[in-house]
Amino acid sequence: MPMKNQKEDSKKKHSSPSSSSSKAKKSTSLRLEKKTLKALKIMAIEKDTSLQKLIEGLIEDALLKYNSTSK
Repeated sequence: MPMKNQKEDSKKKHSSPSSSSSKAKKSTSLRLEKKTLKALKIMAIEKDTSLQKLIEGLIEDALLKYNSTSK
């Protein structure tokens, strides 16, 4: 019986479901006004979410709105 690789087992246990999904994410960076970033951080805290998830949701909403009005 082959021995299990502990590192592989650890990676499987700790990897997030989204890391293996078809929704691969790409990194980007952007520069925001200090007051804008602060407001986004406060909003994320109030909504009990991460800044990443908040901004991604806001962008998705803006894209949906844009696509529905551009036709």
